[in-house]
Order: sequence, then structure tokens, then C-alpha cells
Amino acid sequence: MSGNDAGELVPVVLPQRVIILGSLMWLVVVSPLFVESAAYRYVAPFLALIALHYYRTASVRPRTNWLGWLCMGWGAYVLIRFVFIFVTSPEHTIGASDWLYAYPFFFPILGVAFLLHEPVLEKIIAAVFAVALIMLIATQHFRDVFAGETVRPLIMNNQIHGAVACGLILIFTAFWLLHYLTEESSNRLIPRFAYIVSPLIAVLCLIAIYGAKSKGVWLALGATLPVLGLVTLTYLRLRTGLIVVACAAMLLMAGAYAVRHNIEKTAGPTVSSTIEMFDNITASHDLNDAVTSTITSNTTPFAMDARLQLWSNGWELFSSAPIFGWGGEWVERWKHTRYADVQYTLLHNGYLEMLVRHGLFGGLVMTVILVGLIANVWRARKAGLIPRTAWHAYAVCLFFFALTLLSNSNNRLAIGESLALTSSAFACWCSMRLSGGQLLIAAKKQQAKAVSA
Repeated sequence: MSGNDAGELVPVVLPQRVIILGSLMWLVVVSPLFVESAAYRYVAPFLALIALHYYRTASVRPRTNWLGWLCMGWGAYVLIRFVFIFVTSPEHTIGASDWLYAYPFFFPILGVAFLLHEPVLEKIIAAVFAVALIMLIATQHFRDVFAGETVRPLIMNNQIHGAVACGLILIFTAFWLLHYLTEESSNRLIPRFAYIVSPLIAVLCLIAIYGAKSKGVWLALGATLPVLGLVTLTYLRLRTGLIVVACAAMLLMAGAYAVRHNIEKTAGPTVSSTIEMFDNITASHDLNDAVTSTITSNTTPFAMDARLQLWSNGWELFSSAPIFGWGGEWVERWKHTRYADVQYTLLHNGYLEMLVRHGLFGGLVMTVILVGLIANVWRARKAGLIPRTAWHAYAVCLFFFALTLLSNSNNRLAIGESLALTSSAFACWCSMRLSGGQLLIAAKKQQAKAVSA
């Protein structure tokens, strides 16, 4: 059948102006890596609408599998419950950022948006790293960092958020460089760009993370870097890989030793209080008494004291509604917890955030969704549909982010919402690729659209 036959179906190709607009919108969706703003919330729906338009007008379209239906079903459940509690509660409570747990509703259609922008993904990714380099250089405070002062990396509301962002950028950068070191590319310019900017980005990220003095991010990165090193060994020849990893490890250890006094000053009191609390738990076999004793101790650092109070309140709420949680009512219930006068309602633990709102049921559903998304990316890698570096970047970044959730509610931050949208859309796109799903349209119709554009 020739290309001019009316019955021939061809892949949907976006008009050039839509490709440019969509690429810019994807940059805004990932912009919380650099600037903590809500711009991505207003742009992501437009990406979804564009994808929905082409999805509906296509003659052949990817079928929605069980995971897609589960994502949309969960999102609908969260929204319905949110509205029900708002309408039926005397205070018309809306909780705090409770609506963000409905985001999975948009995962499948954003996967379609990924599919539509597949031809320019490599350029979009290169643009992200170009912005990363510019932002890291523009917001560096070398003098303050090496003077031992706490700095706020990038343009963030506080230094912890900046440190988390730099950790994610660091991991993505490592695999971006590994990709071009081990894979051929049809575009010669982008690999050369990666060779130059990747080491600069990595060094700037490490300096920024040290300067942010976020102990939770230090711990998360400390656990992630060995994993990153081991994965790196699988890409390089054994001897070369060992040399590279050993040199990187030695440089990091030398840097840590050079600033050991500052690290001890920052983390020492928290480590001492933590050890003392665990000693009390071991001696008394009573977790509640040990936590209460640590909270009331004059030697407990403020940040640790506040977190323990928040976690105590969070556990108290979860224990009183363990199956389905409190939904949007949790904020009202918070007022009656033991440490209700604590400064924050941000629980500083991403897992408690979920359990307080949606209980074990919500935790189970979200776990199934996450495992399904990860499985999609893994299967796409095994089938050769995506580069090995894409799988490793996805997995290692999620591992790092999961560790940061132990001490901070990063899933309630712009960076967490952005990561959820982009990583899940990527996984849904992998699912479409695995099933051979395409957006196809009649050749003549495609030509007519191209002419009108």
C-alpha cells in the first residue's frame, strides 16, 4: 500500500510548533529541580490535554492496561473522598496538600505525552542539563560554603529542598554521561556536550550538598553513592571501572576528611542524641518513654526534637485510623495530638504522610502502583526498548528519593510532585512500548493536519 492510499495508517507526528511548545512545557514540568515554584502544576494539565486530543483523534491508540486503570481509579477515589469530607465536615476541611495524592490519575495520559515527544526526548534531556549547569553556577556560594556557612542551593525555599534537588541532578548526570560513554548516538553534538558539562555539574552538586548541611540528604546520598559506584562498574571494563570508582571514592573521602570538623559540628549532636535514644530503648524496652525522654532532653538538637514530635503525632493519628486513614480530616485531628503545638504540620516523613491520610489501604495501593511502574521500566530495559542507563537512572533516583523521605516530606514538595509526574509518565510510556502501542492516524488526515499547521 502506498503512502498516498486513503486507508494507510501512519504514526501521529506533532506539528513543529506543538513540538517546540511541548518541549518547553516538559522543561517547566521538571523545573522544580532548579526553582521551587508551582509552575509545573499549571503546565502539566496542558501537556495532558494535548496528549488527550491526539489520543482521541488517533485511529489506533494504545490500550489502557490494569495499571493505568488502577492509577485512574485511585486518583478518582482520592478526589471523591476529598470532596465528600469537604462537603460533610462542619469545618469544610481540605486537609493540607491532600489533593496531590490524586496525581496518579494523570500518569497514563502523561505517558501518551511522552510517546508524542519521543523523537525529541534526547534534546529535551540535554536542555535540562544545560539549565542545570547554568543554575548551579548562578546560585553557587563558594566563599560561604568553604567558610563553613549553611547555603541554600539553587532557588529553593530552604537548603534541604536544594540538597535533595542536587542529589537527583547528580545521579541523573552520572547516568547521562555513562550513556554517551557506552552507547552510540546519531547526534554528535550532544555527547560532546555531555562529556564537558557532566563533570562540572557533578562537582557543583557535591559542593552544594555539602554546603546545604542537610543531614538527611547526607545519609541518603551516603547510602546511594556506593550503589551508584557498583552500578558504574557494570558499564566499564573491570580494571577501568575499579580505577574510576576508587579515584572517586578517594576524592570524596579526602574532601570529607578536610571538612571533618564542620561535618562533626553539623551532625555530631544529632548522632549523639540518636545513640542515646537507642540506648534508652535497649535499656527500658519502651519506645514511647525513650522518645519522650529524648524530646524533653535539653541536649537534643532542635531539628531532631521537632521531627520526633511530628513523628509521634503522625503515629498517633495513624494508630487511631490504621486501615483507611483520616483523609482531609487529619488536620483537625492534629489539634488534639500530644504535641499539637509543634511548629509544623509537615510531618517530615513521606511514609507517615501517606499513612495518616489513607492508612494501610492507601499504602498498599500506592505500593502496587509503584511496583507496577518499576516493573514496566525493568521489562522495557530487558526488551531493549530503552537504554540500560535509563533503567539505572530511574531505579537509583527512586532509591535515593525514597531514603530522603525518611526524614523529610519531599513527596509534598514541588520536587516530589514533579518527580512523581515525570517518572510515572516515563514508566507508562515504557508500558506502551512493551505492548507495541502506537498512535496511528490515516495518512491523508495526517497530511491535512501538517498543511494546516
